[in-house]
Amino acid sequence: MVSRSGRTFVAAVVAGILLSSLGWGSGAAAATTDEPEVAGALESYGELSAAVFPVGAGETQRVVYRTLRTADRWGESSGSVFLPEGDPPAGGWPVISYAHGTLGSADQCAPSSTGFGPGEIEPIERWLEQGYAVVATDYSGLGADGVLAYLDGHAAGANAVDIVRAAHELYGSVLSPRWMVAGLSEGGHAAYFAGHEANTRAPELDFRGSVVVAGPTHMEGLFPLGGPLFPDIGITGLVGYALYVLAGIDDQRPEENIREVLSPQGIEWMERARTLCAGDLGRHIRAERIQLSSLFSRSVWTPRFHDLFREMMQVPVDGYDRSLRVVQSVSDTTVPVALTWAQLVDMRSRGTQFEYQELSGISHGQTTVASMDQTMEFIDRLMR
Repeated sequence: MVSRSGRTFVAAVVAGILLSSLGWGSGAAAATTDEPEVAGALESYGELSAAVFPVGAGETQRVVYRTLRTADRWGESSGSVFLPEGDPPAGGWPVISYAHGTLGSADQCAPSSTGFGPGEIEPIERWLEQGYAVVATDYSGLGADGVLAYLDGHAAGANAVDIVRAAHELYGSVLSPRWMVAGLSEGGHAAYFAGHEANTRAPELDFRGSVVVAGPTHMEGLFPLGGPLFPDIGITGLVGYALYVLAGIDDQRPEENIREVLSPQGIEWMERARTLCAGDLGRHIRAERIQLSSLFSRSVWTPRFHDLFREMMQVPVDGYDRSLRVVQSVSDTTVPVALTWAQLVDMRSRGTQFEYQELSGISHGQTTVASMDQTMEFIDRLMR
């Protein structure tokens, strides 16, 4: 176990590596496509299993809708729609689009099939109690065809925006055009992108702002350092996250031939990651003491892969046209606080306005719950 002071030192070292390896950028722009697609077009819907109902939900639906698979390729995503109990207010229920944390890549890990864990169901139930409808994307490839494009930010952000459009197609005036996005961890990464692109992607809706909780940033500088000599830097779950990223690239971007840099063990574990949810994958990795360095046969520090990771992962630092709230615990050993500090410095340097709440003594998975009072004040201020 790494001590608190040790974790802080490690986080600072990681942030130093990342900041020295990156320029000051606003994130790669999403590529365009000529395909005649309609973002959020509803493909199908049906009742959710009662086992995944949040407390306080009235009507619920599982939806499948058109959205991005990668920054420039179309596909579909599934997700959940929860309406509060009772009659909607005048103008309809305002909407929270919730982007979940890391659950895995296999379809059985999708929240619309299995529900949400304790650190995520409580906020959903509180929003419902306070009169907000909640839509929650599974992300494209998780619960739908293919493999999840993990940390492919433009796609995940689009998934979180497009499910709001799908819900409006399904429910019409029952929903208000006012909406916000909130996300934890992987979902925090998605929420940055969703908030950055919401008004362009869904101009007919009334987007009010974003809540990013423990969202990983600057990962585009960390992943290209992968290779046989990569040290153990003490970030919990890094091997599992890397495997999900690799599996997504292998499935969604085969032209990148990511297997050419993997060891036989890396290919074997990448295939296993496709079928295991995050908890099970983590237990297997710990039991067999798998290190990140063992996944690679050679370094991925090449211009080609560096550009790929920037396209996928680099979080925008400017261009936000609505309110932004960022929450981070200094005790988080999954997403080190130094990564968030680096993002805040980048955003301040570009004149981006944001609110920031820093917690202590709170684990990664409980950060959303621990910050809910302040988050609710932020949401109510913007939505009511």
